[in-house]
Amino acid sequence: MRFARFKIRAIILLSLMIASPLMSMAGEIRNINFAVFQKVDDDFEFDPIVMGKFSDFIAVMDGAQVLLLSHTKDSVHGDVISLQQDVLRESSEGLNDIGISCSLSFLENSEPDNLSFELGGLCKILDSLNENITAIIPMAGLPDTDQGVEAWVELHEDEASGTAFYANVSTGD
Repeated sequence: MRFARFKIRAIILLSLMIASPLMSMAGEIRNINFAVFQKVDDDFEFDPIVMGKFSDFIAVMDGAQVLLLSHTKDSVHGDVISLQQDVLRESSEGLNDIGISCSLSFLENSEPDNLSFELGGLCKILDSLNENITAIIPMAGLPDTDQGVEAWVELHEDEASGTAFYANVSTGD
């Protein structure tokens, strides 16, 4: 009986020691806003930074179509965000898989007097009857609307497919 109590206490103590650093790593909580656009107008150029609120951002993209729009709520340092939008379609040429599949890492690199957030990862643009495109998105700093920066930043642009990936972070709903 005495050994069982010791074992239970040791397990509880060990789990608290492991959980405490993990809980303290949570840091700032942010919503990740992520968008993928594809050009429909050959003369359209993606801007590296789009200033303004969401409605301003969408209005600027008048020469492109939305392929994917995501709002991931309550993300913390170290989260891996998986996004997928996919259509399986039968065509005269066979079965076609069309869509986007992304796996993104979110990091918070904040210091006491400076909040800092990054996002990067891998996205695949699928079109099984044509060429699939793999976009490697390097870690990039994200504007934080909570710090008064109403902006979206271009993380990556694939000029061959006319596709661009944008993101920012926010708080609230």
